Amino acid sequence: MYHAIVRAKVRKLWARIGQGDYHAAIAMAAPDVHFRFVGDAPPAADLTGRAEFEQWFRDLFALFPGLRITLTDLVVRGWPWRTTVVVRLTIVATLADGTPYRNEAVQWITLRWGRMVDDYVLEDTSRLADAVQRQHEAAALS
Repeated sequence: MYHAIVRAKVRKLWARIGQGDYHAAIAMAAPDVHFRFVGDAPPAADLTGRAEFEQWFRDLFALFPGLRITLTDLVVRGWPWRTTVVVRLTIVATLADGTPYRNEAVQWITLRWGRMVDDYVLEDTSRLADAVQRQHEAAALS
C-alpha cells in the first residue's frame, strides 16, 4: 500500500513538473537536499539546499522555455525512512532555432519520510550539450 501511495504522488509530481510547475519538486525537497545533474556543461550541477535546487530549475526553464518532461516508467522500493524512487523521463522542447529537442533521462531519488534528500539525474549529455549550444547560438544572433 505504501508503495502505491508513493507511486501516485510521484506521478502527480511529474505531471506538474512536466507542465512547467517545478515548485512541487521544491516543496518535496528536504532543506538540505543533495541534487546532482551529471555532466560537464550546463545544466550540470552538484548542489545542496532547497534554494540552489530552485535556482537550478529556474535556470533550466529559462534555458529551455516550453520544456516538457514526461514520466515514462517508475519503480518504488523501501520504507518510509528510506524510500528509493527510480524514474525514466522523456524530455521534449522546441529550440530557439525551431529544431525539436528530444532526450531521455533516468532519475534516482532517495526519500526520507516523504522528503527528497537525494536526487541524481542522468540525461544523454551529448544531445543535451548540442541543444544548449544551439540555444546559446540562437541567443547570440538575436
